[in-house]
Amino acid sequence: MSGEKLDELGRVIAVYGRSIVRFAVSEEKMPEVSKPGTYVKIEDPRKSGQWLYAMVVSFNLLDELYRRSRIVEELEGYLEFRPARNELVATIVGFGGPEGVKRGVPFLPRPGQKVYLALEEELATIMGSKDIRLGVLSFNEKVPFTLSLNKLCSRHFAVLAMTGAGKSNTIAVILASILEKYPYARIILVDTHSEYIPLTEKYDNVRVLSPAGRIARLVEARYGLKPRQLEIPLWTLSLEEIASILRLDPSRATKQIMFLRNALQEVRRSRYSYASTDDPIFFTAEELKRAIKEQGGRDRSLDDLLLKYESLLENVELRYITRPSWSDKIYESRVEKEPYKSVNTYLEVYGEILKPGLSIVALGGLPSEAQASTTATIIRAIWRLIGAGVLAGVALPTLLVVEEAHNYAPQGRWSPAKAILEKIAKEGRKFGIGLGVVSQRPRELSQTLLAQCGTLIALRTANPEDQRHILSSMEDIMKEMVEGLSGLSTGEALVSGPAAPLPAIVKVYDFQNKYHIALGGKDVDWAEVWSKVPAEVDLVPYLIGEIKEGNSDIHERKRQDATMENFF
Repeated sequence: MSGEKLDELGRVIAVYGRSIVRFAVSEEKMPEVSKPGTYVKIEDPRKSGQWLYAMVVSFNLLDELYRRSRIVEELEGYLEFRPARNELVATIVGFGGPEGVKRGVPFLPRPGQKVYLALEEELATIMGSKDIRLGVLSFNEKVPFTLSLNKLCSRHFAVLAMTGAGKSNTIAVILASILEKYPYARIILVDTHSEYIPLTEKYDNVRVLSPAGRIARLVEARYGLKPRQLEIPLWTLSLEEIASILRLDPSRATKQIMFLRNALQEVRRSRYSYASTDDPIFFTAEELKRAIKEQGGRDRSLDDLLLKYESLLENVELRYITRPSWSDKIYESRVEKEPYKSVNTYLEVYGEILKPGLSIVALGGLPSEAQASTTATIIRAIWRLIGAGVLAGVALPTLLVVEEAHNYAPQGRWSPAKAILEKIAKEGRKFGIGLGVVSQRPRELSQTLLAQCGTLIALRTANPEDQRHILSSMEDIMKEMVEGLSGLSTGEALVSGPAAPLPAIVKVYDFQNKYHIALGGKDVDWAEVWSKVPAEVDLVPYLIGEIKEGNSDIHERKRQDATMENFF
């Protein structure tokens, strides 16, 4: 690196605040720095070999002759003599030398100092030294960009962008990079739209969990994969999670929630007298129904609660909550006394999700209330189990990635998963729980949650309100860079935070090209589908919650031609 000739771009003409530098660049050098995110460097006059590293964030390009002329016609015939003034603004993001680069600004450059283009070799050393390969620098695709695994997980991260900008692709690249390098990683992905299931094609330690019934049939038809049965037994849910499924508004249905609380206490304490309302002590759905009825008297609120609860029991799609078969058998097979019988069943049910590898919780097609309560219960179980492991002296570091996080932790309103997600964001580092949140609506995402995400990966974002939320959460980034998010190409991202070597605009790898796997959730190709004769498909198995699999005709037709593409 020391043998390479430095490429002088221009000179510093002004310094603002603690980190903003304006420098002039000659016309012939402009092509080298004409893209936002380009890295330049300025030498420390006090110590040879020490440099300030700055990222170009904005441009001020002027035609001096045009600016000084009174009318446009005066310029005709003088185009070859027109002088230009090119001024660029860069933000200083780090400093260092041969021993490495650190964040910070230990000194300020002086007007008149020379500005050089950062060398490709040194940028490759700086940006490519971490654990997870995310992509390449946008302004120089020969330079790899990597992230620190420890800082990405322990300080949490967020992937934010508008629809179609590359969020899912970015998450898939991160997960694939981790799985390839760390075979015993523990990752749980809440897959709201069931689009990451194709990862099972490449990695043996990826498993898909989905509620039995219609949702599992959709997964099997679309991906040719039989998912593992996901059960979230009703007795493992907290009061607020059950209230959410019943659509009880905490601000209005206070009396109904009181009845529900009393009934929960009764059924839990019938098996373990010291149980609290939210302790995972076994009961059946019918036992809870009887306990609600036994509240006594003629009360309209109680009648409404019973009606909602009976509707819940009749909902075939939610039988993985109200009529769990596998977990009930586990409970009945145990011979311990309470609370050990219930708690050990709880450990076995949710311990399946915590096994090494990637657990994809596929929730695509479920009602939003069921998705929220299922997610809340799983996250709460993870928190309980890992916390208990820490107390027992066993570390189980786990990364939790939540798609469509604004649905589970919304800004300004309640959700059953919101409190536990914010708790993990604030305290998860102490217990070894990392959090990755993914959202296309940053303005609707809990600011408490977003503020705790140290590393932000912001792809194309056009909404000014979303940009303001991103700006308030990103380190080392100027307003001009965030305002430029709308100009990023699909797959380009502004990356900042402790997991990044330095802030950068990154071209994230194309997951399909790199790993030869296509994610689900892609847009329908209207032109292609409308050009073909529509296929005849048996939709009955996908419209009815429960199908007797013994019906060979239904089973055979489903196996042969029921794919999601044929639905259109």
